[in-house]
Amino acid sequence: MIKKAFTAGITLLLIAGFVACDNTPGPGTAEVKVIDNTGLTQAGINVRLFCTEPECVVIREGKTNELGIYTESFDLPVVLRVRAVRYDTTITREGLPPNEIRRVSVDSLCGEGFIQVENDEIASETITILQCR
Repeated sequence: MIKKAFTAGITLLLIAGFVACDNTPGPGTAEVKVIDNTGLTQAGINVRLFCTEPECVVIREGKTNELGIYTESFDLPVVLRVRAVRYDTTITREGLPPNEIRRVSVDSLCGEGFIQVENDEIASETITILQCR
């Protein structure tokens, strides 16, 4: 009885040891914060992360949250280009129907940078959006 309990205890310790020694790297996280030229965070900004290397095909897109941050996880280390864009659309109408003219003007703010994501780490980058050229 004692021998079975001892053997079970040793087995549990060995299993726990193997699980604790798991050195598989976890995913890395890219955290992109978007601000304007006054330093205020910007919510709802289109963010695109993509590779510039010939063999790399990573493309991730999304929008910043209410805190002005877009977060994405990556399983492998990677260096990515970051592009943030905000489109401001203004629609004006001139004249009366049926001769009404609808004018659409689009103003945009842009910002770019790079981010290097490593396994088991959070990489942060702040992008300032300014008038696009």
